[in-house]
Amino acid sequence: MDAAHQGIASAMASTTQQIGSAVGLAVLIAVASHGTHATSGPDLVPGLRTAGYTAAALTLLGVAIALALRRSEGSRRATGDDVGLQTACPALSA
Repeated sequence: MDAAHQGIASAMASTTQQIGSAVGLAVLIAVASHGTHATSGPDLVPGLRTAGYTAAALTLLGVAIALALRRSEGSRRATGDDVGLQTACPALSA
């Protein structure tokens, strides 16, 4: 990536992370509170357990996607398609 666009790319990555965290937390709160009107005590435990399982499942899905993308990037490296990337940032080609 050229130097003129690095600031924009960094801002986009940061904004995406912040919005993703807020939306993810909102979804987990909705999952945890679905079907219950309790505000404290043991009545919240099933919803919190479901939210925990949902978070774990989404985390595993994210890991699977990251590994799939990493493998496809590795196949591109084997064919030499990322010569420009190696020149722009040698640390990424290691």
